[in-house]
Amino acid sequence: MFRKSALILACAAFSAASAANPALADTLADAKAAYESGSYERAVALFKAAAEEGSAKAECGLAIMYEHGRGLPQDYGKAVEWYMKAAAQNNATAENNLGYLYVTGKGVPVDCKQAFHWFQKAAQDGVDDRWDKSQAWTNLGNLYSRGQGTRKDYSKAADCYRKAADMGNPYAANNLGYLYENGLGVPKDHAQAMDWYRKAAEKGSPFAENNLGLMYEADAHTMESYQEALKWYRKAAGQGSPFAQYKMGFLYERGLGVPKDLVKAYAWYSLAGRKGEIHALSSMDRLGGVLSQQQKDEASRIASTLKGGADAK
Repeated sequence: MFRKSALILACAAFSAASAANPALADTLADAKAAYESGSYERAVALFKAAAEEGSAKAECGLAIMYEHGRGLPQDYGKAVEWYMKAAAQNNATAENNLGYLYVTGKGVPVDCKQAFHWFQKAAQDGVDDRWDKSQAWTNLGNLYSRGQGTRKDYSKAADCYRKAADMGNPYAANNLGYLYENGLGVPKDHAQAMDWYRKAAEKGSPFAENNLGLMYEADAHTMESYQEALKWYRKAAGQGSPFAQYKMGFLYERGLGVPKDLVKAYAWYSLAGRKGEIHALSSMDRLGGVLSQQQKDEASRIASTLKGGADAK
């Protein structure tokens, strides 16, 4: 999955240039405040005023407003125009977001070579914002791992992910864990995979939480291992992951890491099933022939309290 830079914070943050121009800095600060309060039309007006002063951050801000249709009609073509203006001033946020638009074909034809160019430039230009830089390195890693816009090279993908992960990017840490787990571009290393998944999971990545759950479950020789798997699936389920919700049901149904409880299993399966998780749907069909209507009603009540993933102890 490719990642864009953060919407407005990355564009309205202060820089040395804006600090040297107090009036421009005030305009950017007001634009940020207007955006955060939902006053999108005022934010657009302020970004336009700052863009007329040549602010790359304001140009990027306008691009984002056009891209997401906030304060003015959504227009990907206009978004590309304003990102280009900001990118001409080496704005890393604009460069990274241009790469995203070229990958997805929004406002421009799909062109992964162009995406590679812009992600690479953002990785080099993102000196003021570690998050922008880490997003760009992550996106470059994705292109290398998929062979899009460049030759497939898992070793280079790993290098890119490592750079981003060292900057604290959880998506990159998760992807690096996957490469270590499967021996792609790096030696296969179970411990390294677990370590990178854990780093990503501790930053709230549901992908990494699921991957940690899978690794603990696959290595489970004791109930403690299943309990650890359950812990990470629960965290991912709490973020609405249908796969994690299915796995919660699976563990409850079999009494792995938790007392066996078919009603709670059915509740978790139903949550995942609403999102089309195919294994959860088949599990619901299987349990449906075993549970009474009263038990199903209780499962529905439990599922309603989960709200897509809150704890079901």
